[in-house]
Amino acid sequence: MLIQLPTWYDRPRGGRVFLLTICLIAWTGLAQSQVPELRGGWSPGIPYQFEELGPGDQTQLSGLDIEIMREASRRAGFRPVFLELPWAENLRGVQDGHLNFAMAATPVEARKEWAWFSAPYRTENIALFVRRGEGLSRTGETSIDALARLLAEGHRIGVIRGYFVGPEANALLTKEVFASQIVRVDNDARLVDALLTGAVDAILADRLATASTAWKSGALLRIEMLTGVLYQTPLSFIFSKASTSESTVEAFDRALEEMRASGQIAAITRHHLVPQLLLITMKTPWFVAFDMIGTIAFAISGVLIARRERYDIIGACVLAALPAVGGGVMRDMIVTRSPIGIIQTPMLLFLVLGTVIVGTVLFFLHDWLFKPSTRQSPGKPDTRWVSSRKALEVCDAIGLATFTIIGVMVAVEHRCEPLWLWGPLLGALTAAGGGVLRDVLRSQSDIPTLKGTIYPEIAIFWAWIYSLIIIYRGQDFALREVLLLTTGIMLAIFLTRLLVIHYGWKSIFLGRAAPSV
Repeated sequence: MLIQLPTWYDRPRGGRVFLLTICLIAWTGLAQSQVPELRGGWSPGIPYQFEELGPGDQTQLSGLDIEIMREASRRAGFRPVFLELPWAENLRGVQDGHLNFAMAATPVEARKEWAWFSAPYRTENIALFVRRGEGLSRTGETSIDALARLLAEGHRIGVIRGYFVGPEANALLTKEVFASQIVRVDNDARLVDALLTGAVDAILADRLATASTAWKSGALLRIEMLTGVLYQTPLSFIFSKASTSESTVEAFDRALEEMRASGQIAAITRHHLVPQLLLITMKTPWFVAFDMIGTIAFAISGVLIARRERYDIIGACVLAALPAVGGGVMRDMIVTRSPIGIIQTPMLLFLVLGTVIVGTVLFFLHDWLFKPSTRQSPGKPDTRWVSSRKALEVCDAIGLATFTIIGVMVAVEHRCEPLWLWGPLLGALTAAGGGVLRDVLRSQSDIPTLKGTIYPEIAIFWAWIYSLIIIYRGQDFALREVLLLTTGIMLAIFLTRLLVIHYGWKSIFLGRAAPSV
């Protein structure tokens, strides 16, 4: 069979380009096949090692450990191959040489007999978790004392098989008298499940991985951490002495040092840890309550405008929905979030619809009970609808605070860099963008959010402060610290807005009339 080549191939220049392209493709494939492989295991544990949906709804491996291992391998001249294995099997594979590496390993002396350790690349915090509300905590008790007491009282303790949880805790767990009380499982998901189902009474595990796993299963509020961190340790990659050379470890150490010096390790850590901490914060009851209050407050403002300007029920829904969810929709379209927030959590739309329905019913009842012809004397002001403006402004301030924080959280989650720029922009867009869109739709020339009191400026300023703190503290954040920081920034936004309302502060451009032209 004859192969018909393109007509441009007959030309000297076209033929050279064609052959050069074919050679380049072949050389690239050959070079890729000659890159030495390193085989190692991974075990599910958010946000360090996990599978997620990628483009085309295809699952892909992700996580802090995975991303650092891939980049360090590339710099060192290797290609990693990841196999899903329980941690204990991964260690055995490295020990006998069937596997080349394992990730997130504690530098225990016993392991140094059969493995080399790279330079550390992150820190692990082991904590003791129990089911909430079962009275297992004691005031003033240290973590190791709490573990010893639980074992002495006959409680069952869960731990990942092959995991090192610290010398003191390990000494307790390996005592023969407690052997029947120790339940060993393969990964964090099974460990949390054992605690929630009552198979164990307490677990020893990484603090963030446990909180993330519980959050993903919707059970974050059913567990609690006893006292503080039980054991903190640096983690490294380990390489098998039976199947890798010491030069491999040296190449990885150089790669890790380059990544650390360039800030890449800090950036990868921030991109994986901070979004998870913020997502957990967003699911706490107090944050969800503030989100609902803010949504309802923004929707009420639209309902009041629809009443005053005589819109029908559909118009009222539009004017209520735009300030409540319009800014979030625009934000999600900019960052190409899929699916957008209101599709992920339709509760916000239900709140808007419910607010419109309740407002319509109240207006109808008010008009029926207080008819102007029988209840209102001539010359007196119309009092058919009396609303508490102060209460609405307080709710609106709560919405401003909550939506500003959500905007920054989305910027972090979608890796919008630089964060100091996109955090404030998305925060202000989420908080004030919907209101601007509503007023533009109404063809209102005097847009209150842009030509009146200080409003989006508050969101921009505090979102910028929030973003700077995340950048500075990103890789060292703890869950409690994120909760305190988020609460503090929300309170600052809320109080700032109330001060602006109380003192009637206006934009600096409204200080004097514009010169005539």
